[in-house]
Amino acid sequence: MTSISILPPPSFTLLVQGRLIPCSRRVIACSSLFMDMVELVEEDTSPIPIPTFISRQIMLDLVEMVEKGDWECAHLILVSLSYLLDFLIAVDFLGCERLKSVLEEKVKYKLCDSNWREVFYYTKNILGLDTTTKHTLEHISTKLVELAGGKDSLSVECDPYQEEYVQFTPDILKLTLKNKYLGNFLRFCILRNWVYENSEEKGEIFEMLLLIQYKELEDSKVEEIVNEVETWGIGKERLESLNKVIKSAKKERELESLMRKKFSKEIQTHGHFLNHDMFFEIPGGPDVFLEM
Repeated sequence: MTSISILPPPSFTLLVQGRLIPCSRRVIACSSLFMDMVELVEEDTSPIPIPTFISRQIMLDLVEMVEKGDWECAHLILVSLSYLLDFLIAVDFLGCERLKSVLEEKVKYKLCDSNWREVFYYTKNILGLDTTTKHTLEHISTKLVELAGGKDSLSVECDPYQEEYVQFTPDILKLTLKNKYLGNFLRFCILRNWVYENSEEKGEIFEMLLLIQYKELEDSKVEEIVNEVETWGIGKERLESLNKVIKSAKKERELESLMRKKFSKEIQTHGHFLNHDMFFEIPGGPDVFLEM
């Protein structure tokens, strides 16, 4: 009888801070960096070196989770936020995208008023951690919306986050202003507070003014914005360009309002040809036709 020999799975070793950690091919496959290194030195059986900024404990935990198939990172449920951040930086560097996406959500879940600054300053300069940086900005935005209430406006006196966001770089503030939770006038209030401390950034200020959806604002709010911006000294050409954008937005708003009135009149006039309830059950309602 011919005997069938079963080859053991490929074995690898990781060199972490001068000590070896054995692992299987499964661990290598979870990291794009490990895969690239193995492909480049196929005949080399030397341990794979791990940068010193990644601790031995992180690599032990990573190997254990991958070997056990713990892709939800249940192993890390009780660890501190700082350890999660260090772990997130490690998996980002190693290219462990599956673990990274889960860790991003775990960090997001832990965000609160007492720690968002720590997370923000820890991640803002690391390109691969932009998702977590955006999560901290989302936290600020939702809190500002709560403080504003239904007014879509915010006074300096009741803005506990102003001291932080006025120090943001233009790129970071743009990310903040693009947040979907912010109303358009609230966006302007945040920008106005930032301009008080960064008035020299004329070009950046103009670009951020264009992030506001003026057609969603009442004429009185738009007028208030224009009167304020005229005091910022952004230059005649930029001011003229902004006024053109605002006029265009007003025309678009008026046209949409006219179309809605026209649709409403048509429905009332020809209601016997079209079931009114069915019409409004169309996803998006009557407004969907305005976007065509």
